[in-house]
Amino acid sequence: MSRTATHRPAKRRRRSRHDDPVAVELFSGFGGLTQGIKLAGFETIMAANHNEFKVEVHEANHPEAEHWIADLVDPESGDYHDARDLPAGDLLSAGVSCVNHSIANTVKAYEQGLTLFSMTDPEFEERVTRSERDRATANCVLHYAAVHHPRLILVECTTELTSWGPAIPGKPKVGDGSTYRWWLKQFDNLGYDHKIMYLNSMFFGVGQSRDRYYAAFWDKNLPAPDLEHRPESWCARCDTTVEAVWSWKTGVPASGSVRYGKQYNYRCPRCRVEVFPPMTPSLAALDLTNLGTRIGDKPRKKQRDGSVGPLAAATMARAERCRQKFADFPAVLMPAKAVHGTEKHIGQPMATQTSQQETAILSTGAVIAAHRHNGDGQHITRPMDTMTSTHEKAMVLAVANFQGAPRGAGDPLPTQAGSETLGMVSAGVVPFRQNTVPTVHAESMPTVTSDQIPGLLTAAGTIKNNGAITEADYRAHPVSNPLGTVVSTAASQAVLFSGWHGTDVATAANLAAEWRATLADLTLDDCYFRMLGKHEIGRGCGFDVDFPGYQGTFVVWGTARAQTDGFGNAVTPAVGAWIGARLRAVLDTPEAIA
Repeated sequence: MSRTATHRPAKRRRRSRHDDPVAVELFSGFGGLTQGIKLAGFETIMAANHNEFKVEVHEANHPEAEHWIADLVDPESGDYHDARDLPAGDLLSAGVSCVNHSIANTVKAYEQGLTLFSMTDPEFEERVTRSERDRATANCVLHYAAVHHPRLILVECTTELTSWGPAIPGKPKVGDGSTYRWWLKQFDNLGYDHKIMYLNSMFFGVGQSRDRYYAAFWDKNLPAPDLEHRPESWCARCDTTVEAVWSWKTGVPASGSVRYGKQYNYRCPRCRVEVFPPMTPSLAALDLTNLGTRIGDKPRKKQRDGSVGPLAAATMARAERCRQKFADFPAVLMPAKAVHGTEKHIGQPMATQTSQQETAILSTGAVIAAHRHNGDGQHITRPMDTMTSTHEKAMVLAVANFQGAPRGAGDPLPTQAGSETLGMVSAGVVPFRQNTVPTVHAESMPTVTSDQIPGLLTAAGTIKNNGAITEADYRAHPVSNPLGTVVSTAASQAVLFSGWHGTDVATAANLAAEWRATLADLTLDDCYFRMLGKHEIGRGCGFDVDFPGYQGTFVVWGTARAQTDGFGNAVTPAVGAWIGARLRAVLDTPEAIA
Protein backbone atom coordinates (compact mmCIF):
# COMPACT_ATOMS: atom_id res chain seq x y z
CA MET A 1 0.00 0.00 0.00
CA SER A 2 1.26 3.47 -0.83
CA ARG A 3 1.81 5.69 2.19
CA THR A 4 1.10 9.34 2.64
CA ALA A 5 2.40 11.73 5.28
CA THR A 6 -0.08 11.99 8.14
CA HIS A 7 -0.64 15.04 10.30
CA ARG A 8 -2.08 14.46 13.77
CA PRO A 9 -3.30 17.59 15.61
CA ALA A 10 -2.43 17.96 19.27
CA LYS A 11 -4.83 16.08 21.56
CA ARG A 12 -4.51 18.66 24.31
CA ARG A 13 -4.54 22.42 23.83
CA ARG A 14 -1.62 24.33 25.27
CA ARG A 15 -2.40 26.90 27.94
CA SER A 16 -0.71 29.74 26.09
CA ARG A 17 1.69 29.99 23.21
CA HIS A 18 4.00 32.05 25.43
CA ASP A 19 3.98 29.84 28.55
CA ASP A 20 7.36 28.23 27.81
CA PRO A 21 9.95 28.37 25.05
CA VAL A 22 8.74 26.02 22.34
CA ALA A 23 10.58 23.20 20.65
CA VAL A 24 10.18 21.25 17.43
CA GLU A 25 11.60 17.75 17.27
CA LEU A 26 12.74 15.69 14.29
CA PHE A 27 13.01 11.89 14.48
CA SER A 28 11.32 11.97 17.88
CA GLY A 29 11.01 8.19 18.47
CA PHE A 30 9.73 7.33 21.93
CA GLY A 31 10.41 10.88 23.09
CA GLY A 32 13.40 10.53 25.40
CA LEU A 33 14.78 13.84 24.19
CA THR A 34 11.30 15.39 24.34
CA GLN A 35 10.97 14.34 27.96
CA GLY A 36 14.42 15.70 28.77
CA ILE A 37 13.90 19.15 27.30
CA LYS A 38 10.44 19.29 28.87
CA LEU A 39 12.06 18.87 32.28
CA ALA A 40 14.41 21.69 31.27
CA GLY A 41 11.50 24.07 30.58
CA PHE A 42 10.78 23.64 26.86
CA GLU A 43 7.42 22.62 25.44
CA THR A 44 7.47 20.55 22.27
CA ILE A 45 4.73 21.75 19.92
CA MET A 46 5.53 19.49 16.97
CA ALA A 47 7.23 16.10 16.64
CA ALA A 48 7.88 14.10 13.49
CA ASN A 49 8.88 10.49 12.93
CA HIS A 50 8.38 7.94 10.15
CA ASN A 51 7.30 5.09 12.47
CA GLU A 52 3.57 5.14 13.28
CA PHE A 53 3.89 3.09 16.48
CA LYS A 54 6.58 5.36 17.90
CA VAL A 55 4.52 8.42 17.04
CA GLU A 56 1.54 6.93 18.88
CA VAL A 57 3.67 6.27 21.97
CA HIS A 58 5.10 9.79 21.76
CA GLU A 59 1.60 11.20 21.36
CA ALA A 60 0.34 9.32 24.43
CA ASN A 61 3.09 10.83 26.56
CA HIS A 62 3.03 14.29 24.95
CA PRO A 63 -0.59 15.00 23.98
CA GLU A 64 0.10 18.74 23.85
CA ALA A 65 2.23 18.29 20.69
CA GLU A 66 1.15 17.96 17.08
CA HIS A 67 2.66 15.06 15.18
CA TRP A 68 3.69 14.11 11.68
CA ILE A 69 4.03 10.48 10.60
CA ALA A 70 6.27 11.08 7.63
CA ASP A 71 9.55 10.40 5.86
CA LEU A 72 11.59 13.59 6.30
CA VAL A 73 14.47 12.48 4.07
CA ASP A 74 13.41 11.11 0.69
CA PRO A 75 11.45 13.58 -1.49
CA GLU A 76 10.40 10.69 -3.75
CA SER A 77 8.68 8.85 -0.92
CA GLY A 78 4.90 8.87 -0.88
CA ASP A 79 4.87 9.89 2.78
CA TYR A 80 7.52 12.58 2.45
CA HIS A 81 7.12 15.80 4.40
CA ASP A 82 9.71 18.56 4.18
CA ALA A 83 11.24 19.53 7.53
CA ARG A 84 11.25 23.13 6.28
CA ASP A 85 7.45 23.10 6.39
CA LEU A 86 7.30 22.39 10.13
CA PRO A 87 6.51 25.36 12.42
CA ALA A 88 9.18 27.60 13.89
CA GLY A 89 10.45 27.01 17.41
CA ASP A 90 12.92 28.41 19.90
CA LEU A 91 14.70 25.04 20.01
CA LEU A 92 15.09 22.39 17.34
CA SER A 93 15.93 18.98 18.79
CA ALA A 94 16.78 15.95 16.68
CA GLY A 95 17.90 12.41 17.35
CA VAL A 96 19.35 11.81 13.90
CA SER A 97 19.56 8.26 12.63
CA CYS A 98 22.26 6.12 14.16
CA VAL A 99 21.41 2.87 12.37
CA ASN A 100 24.26 3.12 9.88
CA HIS A 101 26.42 5.87 11.30
CA SER A 102 28.34 3.24 13.24
CA ILE A 103 29.78 1.83 9.98
CA ALA A 104 30.82 4.27 7.25
CA ASN A 105 29.82 1.96 4.38
CA THR A 106 29.00 4.64 1.83
CA VAL A 107 31.90 3.99 -0.49
CA LYS A 108 29.72 2.98 -3.46
CA ALA A 109 27.57 6.08 -3.18
CA TYR A 110 30.61 8.35 -3.26
CA GLU A 111 32.23 6.38 -6.10
CA GLN A 112 29.10 6.99 -8.17
CA GLY A 113 29.42 10.71 -7.54
CA LEU A 114 26.13 10.88 -5.67
CA THR A 115 25.61 13.79 -3.31
CA LEU A 116 23.54 14.11 -0.20
CA PHE A 117 20.76 15.77 -2.15
CA SER A 118 20.66 13.67 -5.33
CA MET A 119 19.37 10.29 -4.29
CA THR A 120 16.79 9.74 -7.02
CA ASP A 121 18.86 7.31 -9.09
CA PRO A 122 17.01 3.96 -8.81
CA GLU A 123 20.34 2.19 -9.13
CA PHE A 124 21.45 3.93 -5.94
CA GLU A 125 18.61 2.43 -3.90
CA GLU A 126 19.38 -0.97 -5.30
CA ARG A 127 23.17 -1.06 -5.13
CA VAL A 128 24.12 0.74 -1.94
CA THR A 129 23.12 0.32 1.65
CA ARG A 130 20.76 2.63 3.50
CA SER A 131 23.77 4.22 5.13
CA GLU A 132 23.87 7.29 2.88
CA ARG A 133 20.16 7.93 3.27
CA ASP A 134 20.18 7.42 7.00
CA ARG A 135 23.13 9.76 7.35
CA ALA A 136 21.19 12.37 5.40
CA THR A 137 18.80 12.67 8.35
CA ALA A 138 21.41 15.04 9.78
CA ASN A 139 20.79 17.33 6.82
CA CYS A 140 17.14 17.74 7.79
CA VAL A 141 18.47 19.77 10.72
CA LEU A 142 20.26 22.06 8.25
CA HIS A 143 17.13 22.38 6.10
CA TYR A 144 15.06 23.47 9.09
CA ALA A 145 17.72 25.83 10.45
CA ALA A 146 18.17 27.54 7.08
CA VAL A 147 14.47 28.48 6.95
CA HIS A 148 13.44 29.03 10.59
CA HIS A 149 16.75 29.80 12.31
CA PRO A 150 15.80 28.60 15.80
CA ARG A 151 17.87 30.23 18.50
CA LEU A 152 18.99 26.85 19.85
CA ILE A 153 19.58 23.43 18.27
CA LEU A 154 20.36 20.10 19.95
CA VAL A 155 21.44 17.04 17.93
CA GLU A 156 22.03 13.55 19.32
CA CYS A 157 23.59 10.57 17.54
CA THR A 158 26.11 7.79 17.96
CA THR A 159 29.66 9.04 18.23
CA GLU A 160 30.51 7.53 14.84
CA LEU A 161 28.73 10.43 13.14
CA THR A 162 32.13 12.18 13.03
CA SER A 163 33.45 9.59 10.53
CA TRP A 164 30.76 10.55 7.98
CA GLY A 165 32.47 10.74 4.62
CA PRO A 166 34.07 8.65 1.84
CA ALA A 167 35.77 5.50 3.02
CA ILE A 168 39.45 5.72 3.90
CA PRO A 169 41.54 3.70 1.41
CA GLY A 170 42.25 0.30 2.89
CA LYS A 171 39.58 0.81 5.55
CA PRO A 172 36.24 0.29 3.79
CA LYS A 173 34.27 0.60 7.02
CA VAL A 174 35.83 3.86 8.20
CA GLY A 175 34.91 7.21 6.65
CA ASP A 176 37.28 10.16 6.43
CA GLY A 177 34.91 12.56 8.20
CA SER A 178 34.93 15.14 5.40
CA THR A 179 31.15 15.19 5.00
CA TYR A 180 30.71 15.59 8.73
CA ARG A 181 33.08 18.56 8.75
CA TRP A 182 31.18 20.08 5.82
CA TRP A 183 27.90 19.57 7.71
CA LEU A 184 29.30 21.22 10.83
CA LYS A 185 30.63 24.18 8.79
CA GLN A 186 27.15 24.93 7.44
CA PHE A 187 25.95 25.85 10.92
CA ASP A 188 28.73 28.39 11.19
CA ASN A 189 27.60 29.83 7.85
CA LEU A 190 24.05 30.05 9.21
CA GLY A 191 25.20 32.11 12.18
CA TYR A 192 25.62 29.49 14.91
CA ASP A 193 28.34 28.71 17.42
CA HIS A 194 28.50 25.16 18.69
CA LYS A 195 29.93 22.70 21.18
CA ILE A 196 30.38 18.95 20.72
CA MET A 197 29.87 16.78 23.80
CA TYR A 198 30.58 13.11 24.45
CA LEU A 199 28.57 12.00 27.46
CA ASN A 200 27.81 8.65 29.07
CA SER A 201 24.32 8.10 30.48
CA MET A 202 25.56 6.18 33.52
CA PHE A 203 26.76 9.47 35.02
CA PHE A 204 23.24 10.90 34.86
CA GLY A 205 21.36 8.45 37.07
CA VAL A 206 20.80 5.79 34.39
CA GLY A 207 21.95 2.20 34.94
CA GLN A 208 23.41 1.83 31.47
CA SER A 209 26.81 2.62 29.98
CA ARG A 210 25.69 4.53 26.89
CA ASP A 211 28.16 6.83 25.15
CA ARG A 212 26.56 9.29 22.76
CA TYR A 213 27.46 12.33 20.65
CA TYR A 214 25.61 15.57 21.42
CA ALA A 215 25.99 18.77 19.41
CA ALA A 216 24.56 22.00 20.79
CA PHE A 217 24.21 25.04 18.52
CA TRP A 218 23.21 28.54 19.54
CA ASP A 219 22.73 31.81 17.70
CA LYS A 220 25.94 33.82 17.75
CA ASN A 221 24.04 36.72 19.30
CA LEU A 222 23.41 34.62 22.41
CA PRO A 223 25.96 34.03 25.19
CA ALA A 224 27.62 30.62 25.16
CA PRO A 225 25.82 28.15 27.45
CA ASP A 226 27.74 26.37 30.20
CA LEU A 227 28.00 22.84 28.77
CA GLU A 228 30.98 21.57 30.75
CA HIS A 229 30.08 18.35 32.55
CA ARG A 230 31.64 18.58 36.02
CA PRO A 231 30.27 15.75 38.18
CA GLU A 232 31.21 15.77 41.84
CA SER A 233 33.80 13.03 42.33
CA TRP A 234 36.10 11.83 45.06
CA CYS A 235 39.78 12.59 44.59
CA ALA A 236 41.86 10.18 46.65
CA ARG A 237 45.00 12.27 46.29
CA CYS A 238 43.34 15.48 47.49
CA ASP A 239 41.20 13.53 49.96
CA THR A 240 38.12 15.57 49.11
CA THR A 241 35.19 15.81 46.74
CA VAL A 242 35.89 17.87 43.64
CA GLU A 243 34.10 19.00 40.50
CA ALA A 244 35.67 16.64 37.99
CA VAL A 245 36.96 17.92 34.66
CA TRP A 246 36.10 16.09 31.43
CA SER A 247 39.42 15.21 29.75
CA TRP A 248 40.60 13.57 26.52
CA LYS A 249 42.89 10.57 26.72
CA THR A 250 43.38 9.88 23.02
CA GLY A 251 41.15 12.20 21.00
CA VAL A 252 38.64 11.06 18.37
CA PRO A 253 39.82 7.95 16.47
CA ALA A 254 39.30 7.56 12.73
CA SER A 255 36.29 5.31 13.33
CA GLY A 256 34.61 8.04 15.37
CA SER A 257 34.01 5.57 18.21
CA VAL A 258 34.45 7.56 21.44
CA ARG A 259 34.03 5.66 24.69
CA TYR A 260 34.42 6.60 28.33
CA GLY A 261 37.60 5.14 29.78
CA LYS A 262 39.20 4.65 26.36
CA GLN A 263 39.08 7.98 24.62
CA TYR A 264 38.17 10.23 27.56
CA ASN A 265 37.95 10.28 31.33
CA TYR A 266 37.50 12.72 34.22
CA ARG A 267 40.27 14.36 36.22
CA CYS A 268 40.68 16.30 39.40
CA PRO A 269 40.91 20.04 38.60
CA ARG A 270 43.53 20.46 41.33
CA CYS A 271 46.02 17.63 40.95
CA ARG A 272 44.91 16.31 37.52
CA VAL A 273 44.78 12.72 38.75
CA GLU A 274 42.03 10.58 37.21
CA VAL A 275 38.81 10.50 39.24
CA PHE A 276 35.68 8.43 38.85
CA PRO A 277 32.26 10.11 38.85
CA PRO A 278 29.28 8.54 40.62
CA MET A 279 27.54 6.02 38.41
CA THR A 280 24.34 4.01 38.52
CA PRO A 281 24.62 0.20 38.68
CA SER A 282 22.48 -2.03 36.48
CA LEU A 283 20.97 -3.37 39.70
CA ALA A 284 18.88 -0.18 39.80
CA ALA A 285 17.03 -1.34 36.68
CA LEU A 286 16.67 -5.04 37.43
CA ASP A 287 13.58 -6.88 38.66
CA LEU A 288 15.20 -9.45 40.95
CA THR A 289 11.89 -10.80 42.18
CA ASN A 290 12.19 -12.88 39.00
CA LEU A 291 15.51 -14.71 38.68
CA GLY A 292 14.34 -16.74 35.71
CA THR A 293 14.43 -20.50 35.31
CA ARG A 294 17.03 -22.91 36.64
CA ILE A 295 19.05 -23.94 33.59
CA GLY A 296 18.87 -27.60 34.59
CA ASP A 297 15.08 -27.36 34.62
CA LYS A 298 14.81 -25.94 31.11
CA PRO A 299 13.77 -28.52 28.48
CA ARG A 300 16.58 -29.99 26.43
CA LYS A 301 15.87 -29.44 22.76
CA LYS A 302 17.59 -28.96 19.45
CA GLN A 303 18.77 -25.37 19.18
CA ARG A 304 19.12 -23.29 16.02
CA ASP A 305 22.87 -23.86 16.01
CA GLY A 306 22.28 -27.61 15.84
CA SER A 307 23.27 -28.29 19.44
CA VAL A 308 21.00 -30.08 21.89
CA GLY A 309 20.55 -28.67 25.36
CA PRO A 310 18.66 -26.20 27.53
CA LEU A 311 20.35 -23.27 25.73
CA ALA A 312 22.35 -22.86 22.54
CA ALA A 313 25.93 -24.08 22.81
CA ALA A 314 27.30 -20.55 22.34
CA THR A 315 25.05 -19.22 25.09
CA MET A 316 26.12 -22.00 27.46
CA ALA A 317 29.74 -21.22 26.68
CA ARG A 318 29.22 -17.52 27.42
CA ALA A 319 27.46 -18.40 30.67
CA GLU A 320 30.41 -20.53 31.73
CA ARG A 321 32.73 -17.69 30.76
CA CYS A 322 30.77 -15.46 33.14
CA ARG A 323 31.29 -17.98 35.94
CA GLN A 324 35.01 -17.95 35.30
CA LYS A 325 35.29 -14.18 34.97
CA PHE A 326 33.15 -13.45 38.04
CA ALA A 327 34.06 -16.35 40.29
CA ASP A 328 32.17 -14.86 43.24
CA PHE A 329 29.21 -13.63 41.23
CA PRO A 330 25.66 -13.45 42.55
CA ALA A 331 24.33 -12.36 39.16
CA VAL A 332 25.84 -11.26 35.85
CA LEU A 333 24.40 -9.56 32.79
CA MET A 334 25.65 -11.22 29.65
CA PRO A 335 25.13 -10.93 25.88
CA ALA A 336 22.91 -13.84 24.93
CA LYS A 337 22.46 -13.28 21.20
CA ALA A 338 25.83 -12.11 20.01
CA VAL A 339 29.15 -13.78 19.50
CA HIS A 340 30.94 -10.79 20.95
CA GLY A 341 29.93 -8.67 23.90
CA THR A 342 30.86 -7.65 27.39
CA GLU A 343 29.66 -9.32 30.56
CA LYS A 344 28.67 -6.91 33.30
CA HIS A 345 28.50 -7.47 37.02
CA ILE A 346 25.26 -6.09 38.43
CA GLY A 347 27.28 -3.55 40.40
CA GLN A 348 28.30 -2.03 37.07
CA PRO A 349 26.04 -0.22 34.59
CA MET A 350 24.60 -2.55 31.99
CA ALA A 351 26.04 -2.51 28.49
CA THR A 352 24.50 -0.19 25.91
CA GLN A 353 21.01 -1.43 25.10
CA THR A 354 20.30 -1.70 21.40
CA SER A 355 17.10 -2.16 19.43
CA GLN A 356 17.18 -5.91 20.07
CA GLN A 357 16.43 -7.88 23.22
CA GLU A 358 19.86 -9.43 23.55
CA THR A 359 20.88 -9.15 27.21
CA ALA A 360 20.36 -11.99 29.67
CA ILE A 361 20.84 -12.29 33.41
CA LEU A 362 22.69 -15.27 34.85
CA SER A 363 22.21 -15.74 38.58
CA THR A 364 23.19 -18.13 41.36
CA GLY A 365 19.73 -17.73 42.85
CA ALA A 366 21.14 -15.94 45.90
CA VAL A 367 19.46 -13.01 47.55
CA ILE A 368 20.85 -9.63 46.56
CA ALA A 369 20.44 -6.39 48.42
CA ALA A 370 21.93 -2.96 48.81
CA HIS A 371 23.19 -1.50 52.06
CA ARG A 372 24.08 2.10 52.85
CA HIS A 373 27.03 2.62 55.11
CA ASN A 374 25.17 5.24 57.11
CA GLY A 375 21.61 3.99 56.61
CA ASP A 376 19.34 1.03 56.19
CA GLY A 377 19.70 -1.82 53.76
CA GLN A 378 17.51 -1.97 50.69
CA HIS A 379 15.21 -4.93 50.15
CA ILE A 380 15.77 -7.12 47.10
CA THR A 381 12.56 -5.88 45.45
CA ARG A 382 13.58 -2.22 45.78
CA PRO A 383 15.81 -0.51 43.20
CA MET A 384 19.36 0.18 44.24
CA ASP A 385 20.39 3.76 44.88
CA THR A 386 22.96 5.51 42.71
CA MET A 387 26.43 4.60 43.85
CA THR A 388 28.37 7.69 44.78
CA SER A 389 32.03 8.49 44.98
CA THR A 390 31.85 8.93 48.74
CA HIS A 391 32.08 6.09 51.22
CA GLU A 392 28.46 5.44 51.95
CA LYS A 393 27.15 2.49 49.94
CA ALA A 394 27.94 -1.14 49.38
CA MET A 395 26.30 -3.81 47.31
CA VAL A 396 25.87 -7.10 49.09
CA LEU A 397 24.52 -10.58 48.61
CA ALA A 398 23.61 -13.29 51.02
CA VAL A 399 22.58 -16.90 50.89
CA ALA A 400 20.96 -19.09 53.52
CA ASN A 401 23.00 -22.22 53.86
CA PHE A 402 21.25 -24.85 55.98
CA GLN A 403 22.34 -28.44 56.40
CA GLY A 404 24.94 -27.98 53.68
CA ALA A 405 22.66 -26.76 50.88
CA PRO A 406 21.95 -23.11 49.97
CA ARG A 407 18.42 -21.82 49.55
CA GLY A 408 17.38 -19.38 46.85
CA ALA A 409 15.61 -16.10 47.33
CA GLY A 410 12.24 -17.58 46.54
CA ASP A 411 12.31 -20.22 49.28
CA PRO A 412 11.29 -19.68 52.92
CA LEU A 413 14.06 -20.13 55.45
CA PRO A 414 13.84 -23.17 57.74
CA THR A 415 13.01 -22.96 61.43
CA GLN A 416 16.03 -21.93 63.47
CA ALA A 417 16.42 -24.38 66.31
CA GLY A 418 18.59 -24.04 69.38
CA SER A 419 21.44 -25.89 67.75
CA GLU A 420 23.49 -24.53 64.89
CA THR A 421 21.48 -26.09 62.09
CA LEU A 422 21.17 -22.85 60.20
CA GLY A 423 24.45 -21.77 58.72
CA MET A 424 24.69 -18.43 56.96
CA VAL A 425 27.08 -17.43 54.29
CA SER A 426 26.96 -13.68 53.75
CA ALA A 427 29.28 -11.91 51.39
CA GLY A 428 29.52 -8.28 50.41
CA VAL A 429 30.33 -7.72 46.78
CA VAL A 430 32.22 -4.46 46.58
CA PRO A 431 33.36 -3.12 43.20
CA PHE A 432 36.88 -1.79 43.45
CA ARG A 433 39.43 -0.48 41.01
CA GLN A 434 42.07 -2.70 39.56
CA ASN A 435 45.34 -2.81 41.47
CA THR A 436 43.70 -1.75 44.73
CA VAL A 437 43.14 -3.69 47.91
CA PRO A 438 39.54 -4.34 49.01
CA THR A 439 38.64 -3.00 52.42
CA VAL A 440 37.58 -4.99 55.44
CA HIS A 441 34.27 -4.39 57.17
CA ALA A 442 35.55 -1.99 59.77
CA GLU A 443 36.73 0.36 57.02
CA SER A 444 34.86 2.59 54.61
CA MET A 445 34.32 0.99 51.23
CA PRO A 446 36.51 2.35 48.42
CA THR A 447 35.31 4.77 45.75
CA VAL A 448 32.66 3.17 43.59
CA THR A 449 33.37 3.84 39.96
CA SER A 450 32.21 2.72 36.54
CA ASP A 451 35.48 1.01 35.66
CA GLN A 452 35.96 -1.73 38.20
CA ILE A 453 36.45 -5.39 38.82
CA PRO A 454 34.09 -6.57 41.56
CA GLY A 455 35.81 -7.72 44.73
CA LEU A 456 34.45 -10.00 47.41
CA LEU A 457 34.17 -8.87 51.01
CA THR A 458 32.55 -11.06 53.61
CA ALA A 459 30.64 -9.76 56.56
CA ALA A 460 28.45 -10.77 59.40
CA GLY A 461 25.18 -12.19 58.11
CA THR A 462 21.97 -10.91 59.66
CA ILE A 463 18.27 -11.43 59.01
CA LYS A 464 15.02 -9.70 59.85
CA ASN A 465 13.29 -10.94 62.96
CA ASN A 466 9.71 -12.21 62.98
CA GLY A 467 6.86 -9.92 62.05
CA ALA A 468 5.29 -8.38 58.99
CA ILE A 469 7.67 -7.07 56.37
CA THR A 470 7.20 -3.31 56.41
CA GLU A 471 9.29 -0.35 55.42
CA ALA A 472 10.82 -0.18 58.89
CA ASP A 473 11.83 -3.84 58.76
CA TYR A 474 14.38 -3.40 55.96
CA ARG A 475 17.18 -2.98 58.45
CA ALA A 476 20.54 -4.65 58.96
CA HIS A 477 21.96 -5.59 62.37
CA PRO A 478 25.51 -6.38 63.50
CA VAL A 479 26.51 -9.94 64.15
CA SER A 480 26.86 -9.21 67.86
CA ASN A 481 23.06 -9.01 68.15
CA PRO A 482 21.25 -12.28 68.93
CA LEU A 483 19.64 -13.94 65.92
CA GLY A 484 15.84 -13.91 66.00
CA THR A 485 13.84 -17.04 65.34
CA VAL A 486 13.39 -17.76 61.66
CA VAL A 487 10.15 -19.46 60.70
CA SER A 488 8.95 -20.71 57.35
CA THR A 489 6.05 -18.32 56.90
CA ALA A 490 6.14 -15.84 54.05
CA ALA A 491 5.94 -12.93 56.46
CA SER A 492 9.18 -13.83 58.17
CA GLN A 493 11.16 -14.72 55.07
CA ALA A 494 14.11 -12.41 55.29
CA VAL A 495 16.90 -11.08 53.23
CA LEU A 496 20.25 -11.99 54.72
CA PHE A 497 22.29 -8.82 54.67
CA SER A 498 25.98 -8.34 54.62
CA GLY A 499 25.76 -5.50 57.08
CA TRP A 500 28.63 -3.02 56.81
CA HIS A 501 29.88 -3.69 60.31
CA GLY A 502 33.22 -4.42 61.89
CA THR A 503 34.41 -7.99 62.18
CA ASP A 504 37.77 -9.64 62.56
CA VAL A 505 39.85 -10.67 59.57
CA ALA A 506 39.83 -14.36 60.56
CA THR A 507 36.03 -14.47 60.46
CA ALA A 508 36.04 -12.71 57.11
CA ALA A 509 38.52 -15.21 55.70
CA ASN A 510 36.48 -18.18 56.93
CA LEU A 511 33.26 -16.82 55.49
CA ALA A 512 34.99 -16.04 52.20
CA ALA A 513 36.26 -19.60 52.00
CA GLU A 514 32.78 -20.97 52.71
CA TRP A 515 31.23 -18.77 50.04
CA ARG A 516 33.78 -19.75 47.40
CA ALA A 517 33.38 -23.41 48.30
CA THR A 518 29.62 -23.09 47.88
CA LEU A 519 30.02 -21.56 44.42
CA ALA A 520 32.66 -24.10 43.46
CA ASP A 521 30.12 -26.86 43.98
CA LEU A 522 27.48 -24.97 42.01
CA THR A 523 27.09 -26.28 38.47
CA LEU A 524 25.89 -24.27 35.51
CA ASP A 525 22.67 -26.30 35.59
CA ASP A 526 22.04 -24.93 39.09
CA CYS A 527 22.23 -21.32 37.90
CA TYR A 528 19.21 -19.32 36.80
CA PHE A 529 18.85 -17.71 33.40
CA ARG A 530 16.46 -15.37 31.63
CA MET A 531 16.42 -12.51 29.17
CA LEU A 532 15.93 -8.98 30.44
CA GLY A 533 12.29 -7.93 30.40
CA LYS A 534 11.06 -4.96 28.42
CA HIS A 535 10.36 -3.04 31.64
CA GLU A 536 13.96 -3.60 32.78
CA ILE A 537 15.28 -2.38 29.43
CA GLY A 538 12.99 0.64 29.67
CA ARG A 539 14.23 1.53 33.13
CA GLY A 540 17.80 0.81 32.07
CA CYS A 541 17.34 3.38 29.29
CA GLY A 542 16.10 5.98 31.75
CA PHE A 543 12.32 5.74 31.24
CA ASP A 544 9.93 5.76 34.19
CA VAL A 545 8.08 2.57 33.23
CA ASP A 546 5.79 0.34 35.26
CA PHE A 547 7.60 -2.16 37.50
CA PRO A 548 6.31 -4.87 39.85
CA GLY A 549 4.68 -2.96 42.69
CA TYR A 550 5.29 0.40 41.03
CA GLN A 551 3.32 2.41 38.47
CA GLY A 552 5.47 4.58 36.27
CA THR A 553 4.61 7.78 34.41
CA PHE A 554 5.76 6.68 30.94
CA VAL A 555 2.94 5.21 28.84
CA VAL A 556 4.01 2.36 26.58
CA TRP A 557 2.52 -0.82 25.15
CA GLY A 558 3.18 -3.38 22.45
CA THR A 559 5.41 -6.42 22.05
CA ALA A 560 8.75 -6.83 23.76
CA ARG A 561 10.45 -6.42 20.38
CA ALA A 562 8.64 -3.16 19.60
CA GLN A 563 9.32 -1.70 23.05
CA THR A 564 12.95 -2.79 23.07
CA ASP A 565 13.46 -1.16 19.68
CA GLY A 566 11.88 2.06 20.94
CA PHE A 567 13.91 2.17 24.14
CA GLY A 568 17.17 1.15 22.48
CA ASN A 569 16.95 3.92 19.87
CA ALA A 570 15.77 6.57 22.31
CA VAL A 571 17.75 9.41 23.82
CA THR A 572 18.31 9.10 27.56
CA PRO A 573 15.90 11.65 29.08
CA ALA A 574 18.24 12.61 31.92
CA VAL A 575 21.03 13.67 29.56
CA GLY A 576 18.55 15.65 27.47
CA ALA A 577 17.35 17.38 30.65
CA TRP A 578 20.91 18.27 31.68
CA ILE A 579 21.80 19.79 28.30
CA GLY A 580 18.37 21.35 27.88
CA ALA A 581 18.58 23.16 31.23
CA ARG A 582 21.85 24.79 30.21
CA LEU A 583 20.45 25.81 26.84
CA ARG A 584 17.30 27.11 28.49
CA ALA A 585 19.36 29.29 30.83
CA VAL A 586 20.75 31.42 27.99
CA LEU A 587 17.23 32.43 26.93
CA ASP A 588 16.85 34.27 30.24
CA THR A 589 19.97 36.39 29.75
CA PRO A 590 19.72 40.11 28.85
CA GLU A 591 21.15 39.39 25.39
CA ALA A 592 18.41 36.86 24.63
CA ILE A 593 15.59 39.02 26.01
CA ALA A 594 16.79 41.98 24.00
